Amino acid sequence: MQPSMRPGDDDYEKVVASYYRCDDSAGFFDTFYDLFFAKSPEIPPKFASTDLEKQKQVVMASLLWLLWLRKPDPRARAEVEKLAESHSRAGHDVRPELYDLWLDALCESVAKHDSQCTPELQGRWRRVLQVGIDLMKSKY
Repeated sequence: MQPSMRPGDDDYEKVVASYYRCDDSAGFFDTFYDLFFAKSPEIPPKFASTDLEKQKQVVMASLLWLLWLRKPDPRARAEVEKLAESHSRAGHDVRPELYDLWLDALCESVAKHDSQCTPELQGRWRRVLQVGIDLMKSKY
């Protein structure tokens, strides 16, 4: 069941504020990809023919859609479902286990780029993004 965002949804508000601090920090998505690629030898080959500069823009937009699922936002759900289909077995073939590594790399990147990051904030990131992660996994 998707948690609904109610006025004053503290997890969502704190994660969005953290996202913007990270986005303002130079190299956030570079750090993310460095950490993500190091998580498994299976990951770098999936990006072998990818323009990483473009990919950073794609992941930035995708991350916002994942965050907006918390609202809940029907457009965000539709966008994440499209993203999930493109990453399914029939698309990019991203195994469900890789999403956990993706989330780990993201949280580690937040810790490096958000000066206000705490273990509690990382837990908030995980809670807010879990709905989208679960949706992505379900479409595999």
